[in-house]
Amino acid sequence: MQENERRQRDVAHPVRPGIDEDLARRLDHLSRVDAERVLERAIRIQTHRHSSESFTRDQVHRIARELGLEDSVVDRAIREELSEGPNVEDKGWLVPRRLSDRAVVAGTAQEVDDQVMAWMETEEGLRAVARTGDGIRWEPDRHWLTSTRLAMGSDATKALRGMPEVVHHQTAVGPEEQVVQLDVDSGRIRRTAWGVGAGVAATGLASGAIVAATVGGGSDLAQFAAVAAPGLVLAVGTTVLIAKTWAGSVRRGIARALDGIAHPELHQRAMRRRRRRSGRDDGSRRGTFSRLADEVADAIEDLFD
Repeated sequence: MQENERRQRDVAHPVRPGIDEDLARRLDHLSRVDAERVLERAIRIQTHRHSSESFTRDQVHRIARELGLEDSVVDRAIREELSEGPNVEDKGWLVPRRLSDRAVVAGTAQEVDDQVMAWMETEEGLRAVARTGDGIRWEPDRHWLTSTRLAMGSDATKALRGMPEVVHHQTAVGPEEQVVQLDVDSGRIRRTAWGVGAGVAATGLASGAIVAATVGGGSDLAQFAAVAAPGLVLAVGTTVLIAKTWAGSVRRGIARALDGIAHPELHQRAMRRRRRRSGRDDGSRRGTFSRLADEVADAIEDLFD
């Protein structure tokens, strides 16, 4: 009987040249971990056939079907993966090189795009400068009218306005569900922290050198170290404090922006302003005076809404 079972197994799983019998036996009884690793490797091999580094939802579905996975399972995996937020931020010694967060927003692609535009322009004081493959690149709107309007109040933390660039990405996980991700480069944070820290360190070293050169009655090195060492410790602490505090502020700003985009019913001002602007005749009034008139009208309506 055992011989018959072995023959049946050999027919079902013939041993190809170059694969030993031990490997063949392992293939008959893959553990759950082994199966996941095999599927993960198969997906990597399959995706290498595509020239693009990014994939649409339909492309992911097509690859999954080739592996025998159902669309409903893939949709659930996409939703869970994208809802968890970025797995790994770009590493940096002080703060990640890129600060990111994401949220699932209900609505069609056009509806969510309108919500993003309304929040970024009205509450964050940013202006769209370029479209990326799946979103928009934003920069601070430095026009005095925008600064004046934001000084009168905003639902945002204004932390994003203090950064040179914000990029938002939008990915569909269903016809009525989109994932919006905000990325902020932390270069300004790191440069400022290092600059201030270097200034404090230079001051400490200079003070140590002056003390060692002018004060007698002891070792010059000991006198120098007594003054310079606390200065260096203070420099390191200042650098870390600035970087961590500023990065935390930007993260809170990203979270507030995503909340505003995902829940426009709680922040109606941005959507009302967006609707008012879309209903105006763009060709009827132009220039600074017309923009000032629009801003004054918006401010008055915001006060009485």
